[in-house]
Amino acid sequence: MTPGADPIEYAPDSVPHPGETLQETLDELGIPQADLARRTGLSTKHINQVIKGTAPLSPDTALLLERTTGVPATFWNALEAAYRTQQAREEERQALAPRVDWLSRFPLAELVKLKILPSREKTAANLLRLLDWFGVADPDTAEDVWRSYRTAFRRSTVLEPNEYATATWLRLAERRARDLSTRPFNRSALTALLPQLRALTLVEQDVWIEQLPRLCAEVGVAVIFVPALPKTTVSGATRWLTPDKVLVALSDRFKKDDQFWFSFFHELGHVLLHGKRLTFMDDSDNLSPKEHTDPDEDEANRFAADTLIPAAHSAAYQQLSSRPMPFSRIEAFARTVGIAPGIVVGRLQHDHALGWKYGNQLKRTVTLE
Repeated sequence: MTPGADPIEYAPDSVPHPGETLQETLDELGIPQADLARRTGLSTKHINQVIKGTAPLSPDTALLLERTTGVPATFWNALEAAYRTQQAREEERQALAPRVDWLSRFPLAELVKLKILPSREKTAANLLRLLDWFGVADPDTAEDVWRSYRTAFRRSTVLEPNEYATATWLRLAERRARDLSTRPFNRSALTALLPQLRALTLVEQDVWIEQLPRLCAEVGVAVIFVPALPKTTVSGATRWLTPDKVLVALSDRFKKDDQFWFSFFHELGHVLLHGKRLTFMDDSDNLSPKEHTDPDEDEANRFAADTLIPAAHSAAYQQLSSRPMPFSRIEAFARTVGIAPGIVVGRLQHDHALGWKYGNQLKRTVTLE
């Protein structure tokens, strides 16, 4: 089964009310309704209403039926609960039926591919499945939750089309992270781990894709890789799931190692520098050279830049920036610093010391499955 997907729970279209089973039981025992009323001390009218389903079968009545019919009270209570639940489901389905067009805002083809929905049909059943998957009561509640996220949904009170796909991407990451076992978050241990995490930029993807989540789980960080969904610009996200467990989700939005590793350390900047009550959704705008109105994003950018190329190498980097060619100079600097050369290329391009079309052959491709 695809991670993040759930089996479709069996929910019958109709559940008989307990009165039908009660009447069948009375017929088998040969007990008339009037006799049952005398035995239980209830009125014949009330017994008749229970049998017709117009009156609920209360726990007190279930105990009386246990005594007079020999059928356990738990059985009658379960019948009543199932019937009332089914009625509530039907009322909810009818109330949500006018909202099925909300589904059109999502990447339905991807939801089917991920086995979150069985089809692309805009039905009340699919709407309920999607709400269950997101863990929200209704579409309005879902959007209120998303607007509370720190970055991606702060722009206006009306969500843009790509933000529904982004919410889907984040939910995939959240659900996978909750299944990932981690130790309690340890800030000092994460800080001490940074050089080892930085060294992973030098190894191949098939190595770091296993080691990175394992190392981070030891310090309370659940690192989850989720491929970028269509119409999303998200590169990473940080969200505290509990006070002792933080999610760092990463996409393959840019497909290159310089952007991937910068995004990773950017998210760790949020983890180490910013509050546990905030959710950060970082997209291409957050990682661009322009200034931000949100100082937290600038701070996370500086943390990532300084972690990848520490201050001890700033003078050498300035010399490289003044004359980055030939590429052997970039490779030599990368070896000295201990990071992948593609990351140095990305930094030089970001700082306008190297044109965007130069040096890209030194970058490695990142593709998440």
